[in-house]
Amino acid sequence: MSESTSLYRRHRPGSFEQVVGQQHVVRTLSNAITQDKVHHAYLFVGSRGTGKTSMAKILAASLNCENGGPTLTPCGVCESCRSIQAGNSVDVIEMDAASNRSVDDIRELRDRVAFAPTAGSWKVYILDEAHMLTKEAWNAFLKTLEEPPPNTVFILATTEAHKVMPTIADRCQRFDFQRPSIEQLSEVLTRVSAAESISIEPAAISMVSRSASGSFRDALGTLDQLVSYSGKEIALGDVLEVLGAADADLLFGVIDKVIQADPAGVLNAVEAVARSGRDPARFARDLLGHLRVLLVTRTTGQIPEAFAVTASDPERLIAQARDIGPANLIRTIDELSAALGLIREGDEARLAVEVALLKAARPDFDPSSEGLARRLERLESGIQPAAPPAIQPGEGAGEDHQAAESVSVGGPIGTPGEVRPSGSPTEADLASATPGEVRPAEPPTATAPTSAPAPPASEPFDLGKLEQVWPAVLDALGEAASGMVASYFDGTRPVKFGDGSLDVGFPAEAAFNRRNAERPECKEQLAAAVETVTGDRPKISYTSLDPGQSGGDEDTGALDEEEFVARVKSEFNAEEVI
Repeated sequence: MSESTSLYRRHRPGSFEQVVGQQHVVRTLSNAITQDKVHHAYLFVGSRGTGKTSMAKILAASLNCENGGPTLTPCGVCESCRSIQAGNSVDVIEMDAASNRSVDDIRELRDRVAFAPTAGSWKVYILDEAHMLTKEAWNAFLKTLEEPPPNTVFILATTEAHKVMPTIADRCQRFDFQRPSIEQLSEVLTRVSAAESISIEPAAISMVSRSASGSFRDALGTLDQLVSYSGKEIALGDVLEVLGAADADLLFGVIDKVIQADPAGVLNAVEAVARSGRDPARFARDLLGHLRVLLVTRTTGQIPEAFAVTASDPERLIAQARDIGPANLIRTIDELSAALGLIREGDEARLAVEVALLKAARPDFDPSSEGLARRLERLESGIQPAAPPAIQPGEGAGEDHQAAESVSVGGPIGTPGEVRPSGSPTEADLASATPGEVRPAEPPTATAPTSAPAPPASEPFDLGKLEQVWPAVLDALGEAASGMVASYFDGTRPVKFGDGSLDVGFPAEAAFNRRNAERPECKEQLAAAVETVTGDRPKISYTSLDPGQSGGDEDTGALDEEEFVARVKSEFNAEEVI
């Protein structure tokens, strides 16, 4: 083929031995040819770019090769092989069912089936996007498909097998084409680059393979685009520019800021992405891929071989997988996934990604029980949130470029137990500050470097800590059981906690709620909620609070029966039936 032909057409495999992957298809078809048991109808199922049409043409060439056909190794030089590869063979008819889907089109095809092969030994009909045929067209085609003339093969290729009529699928041998792995895509890209004298960095090949999403055609199409962009010398930077993807350093840097609880850092990273012209949604998808690798690395203790880009820096990947807590990792994945869902629904991409990363970096921005679990994880590991930068008079949005330049993509990761400089505000200081109050940090005094003390061991929960997180316990109870069960404990507070037991105090006027809470299942559900927050599952008992000891606001009292009915009607949109 000429140089103007696209790479994926020039380098389409011409024989079974050149096929990468799909070994189950290759072996079955090869055995069918050698044993003279070629079926009259095949159904090739798989996502786009997985080689369905290429496999169909290889089968057609193997059956019609003039040099020894049927054969497993078509010569590729005879008239039959060349015409099949070019798509103009009179005995291999390709039809796009998306645009030829009517009854009349199928009737025309049915009339042509009656004629014997002209140049070769077999007639092969390849129907792309076969699921697009109408029901009437399938019915007109059914008899011909079931009993075709001798030496006739029908190959139906589709990406949506569930749309093919069952009566049609039953008459075909079905082959499911698997999406190629990153290694298989890299193998094809390396082979094509060598054949085309293209010099491309291994990291660039890995990035192109990842972006192809399991499609040989997309991978070679991107390589074709890169050749047009930068010639036959392709670097990783060229791939990042063409694809609009984020490089590994930027991905590492953003997760570093999440680990360090630095909201300004993650916003600066998104600003850097926006200034580079990259799509924030694409950045979020790349970041999700990086988080997946951290998840697998942290869980298995091994770096996935498929992630070849950052695997070139295995020490940094292992360190980051170790430093990010499991709750933080899962929550960050959830937040970014939710942000991508919002973007698909029409939300502004940059804002959605910024909010997701802010909630990942600062769990105190998230009022849910999951956010509380992550805050507890940070407290136990000794990680403190980064102090917000002081706002200087006259400083405004015009300084965004300085913020973008301050993104750290290779700095050290804050390790658990890191000792903060003296005078830096802690999370408790920030929480107690009044609105608008800025507490400047005292400058650290210059001292001789000393070894950092060992991080203090996490203290067990006592009554004081449990009182602080009691609202979160009730939130967890409401999520695990129901809002109605959680309402029984309105106005309660823990009175005694330790030695495997918990006494919960009820206000004197909450007799109705206490009676409901006495049920064994309610006690079990409360114990499970306490375990969710504290890690301990105590034995539950109840007591009465003295007047004025209510754990809630003054207006939070018990529910009498009339108020209880009103609450049920409100919560469940119910109606009272008399």
